[in-house]
Amino acid sequence: MPRITSLNELLPFNEAKNILLQSFSKPMTLKKIPTIHASGHTLSQPVYSNRTNPPVLLSGPDGIAVKSIETLLASQKNPVLVNAVRVNTGMPMPEGYDAVIMIEEVTEIEESCFRIHTPVTPYQNTISQGIDIQKGDIVLDAGHAINSFDIGALLSYGILEVPVLHIQVGLIATGDEIIPLQKIPLPGQIVDSNSHMIASYLEEIGITPVFGQVVPDDPTSITEEIEKIIDKCDLVLIFGGSSAGSKDFTVDAIADGGELMFHGVGMAPGKPVSLSSMHGKPVIGMPGPSIGSLIVLYEMIYPLLTNWGLPIPPSVHVKGKLMETVLPFPGFDLFLMMKVTMNDGVNEITPVPRVFGHMMGVRANAILHVNEGSESLEKGSFVSVKMTRIR
Repeated sequence: MPRITSLNELLPFNEAKNILLQSFSKPMTLKKIPTIHASGHTLSQPVYSNRTNPPVLLSGPDGIAVKSIETLLASQKNPVLVNAVRVNTGMPMPEGYDAVIMIEEVTEIEESCFRIHTPVTPYQNTISQGIDIQKGDIVLDAGHAINSFDIGALLSYGILEVPVLHIQVGLIATGDEIIPLQKIPLPGQIVDSNSHMIASYLEEIGITPVFGQVVPDDPTSITEEIEKIIDKCDLVLIFGGSSAGSKDFTVDAIADGGELMFHGVGMAPGKPVSLSSMHGKPVIGMPGPSIGSLIVLYEMIYPLLTNWGLPIPPSVHVKGKLMETVLPFPGFDLFLMMKVTMNDGVNEITPVPRVFGHMMGVRANAILHVNEGSESLEKGSFVSVKMTRIR
């Protein structure tokens, strides 16, 4: 297959993104999982309470449970003696008693007999039965992204399993130079780190990664590996082999096995990204460099997963002063790794030097998007960046 050789062959970034978002419908694979493991997952159906909470009338403060009608004449000038029962916060109210007087406002005369100076109305200082939730009430609706607090609520309401969207993403690393993590690389070899990096991001939002075998630079082998896992996946990512090198065969593989929708996008990094439809599912050829893979994740895969109803964390943008001039790259949307630091109450935003390897991403904590066709961003100007990490 012909390789990308010129800028004219690149698809504009926004056009490529729209093709991806508009070509694949939301998967409907559902699964029930234990509630205790549901953080980060998205509900596929509404969930209803199995319990009324609280199940009975409870005491609000520590104090005495009284019959409110017996307190009506009490005042500072006219204290009243009442028969009452000591109660603590959250304790079920004794039968026949309908209000609580705080312990600081009463004087105990003898067991079960108290002097009071304050009248109370029915259910004053109590927690009503079912005020939190009634059995059968909806707890969380479909599409809700479950967090740790939700898990506590679900368990309290007797919900031990929840139905969630079950999205599985296949990850296949390619290249004669790629070796498993357990091996020590020789010169010219690279451990399979990119697929595991992206898998970690996906697991944070409740996606199950499905790892294929590391595949050599051979289009037939790549296609065969895709066919092995695509039936149990909703999306497949192929790492490496998507550029214009003599041994870059990912594009050939995903074109031969399906419908190639694009190869080469006007985005930097990420230019070699490719997309095919195989068995009606998206198969994306990912850039080999780690930063390229990260940018494609943020700018193309996350929007697709958002369309599918996954709980992608909302982007956090901050504004700050640019510490170096940033030049545009004609024909490309630029996604530059930046470092945001606070100095005298002002966010200072500095480009991270472009170097080979992973340390560029380790040192950065934000991405600056420079749209294609933009003018230079001058040193000292204020820009907005997307945070990739908070700490």
